[in-house]
Amino acid sequence: MRVDRRLFPRTHEGFEVVVKGVDMFGAPFIENTRLVNLSRDGLCLLLLRPVSGGANLEFACQSSDVLSRIWAGGRVVWVSERFDGYQLVGLSAKEVQNSNTRAQQTASVA
Repeated sequence: MRVDRRLFPRTHEGFEVVVKGVDMFGAPFIENTRLVNLSRDGLCLLLLRPVSGGANLEFACQSSDVLSRIWAGGRVVWVSERFDGYQLVGLSAKEVQNSNTRAQQTASVA
């Protein structure tokens, strides 16, 4: 019998997300993918681009309007290789920020 030791329940809705960050070779990427599961503190998703534990990634739910996407940041806490070329990636969620707010903050810094 397997005991579930997770602190928060998982939602197993496979909705689409967009992920951006830097892969394990230092190359920036943006990838459309699907969530495997989601909880209050993090999420599990599939990625074709190889990433390393400790990497910081950003993700947002797919939207037809790029400016209305709400982005969140996460740190890669584990990576599991699969035989189909994908990686299962576990992210610890950190913060939520609207892309419009980020654009305004970036413009005000420049």
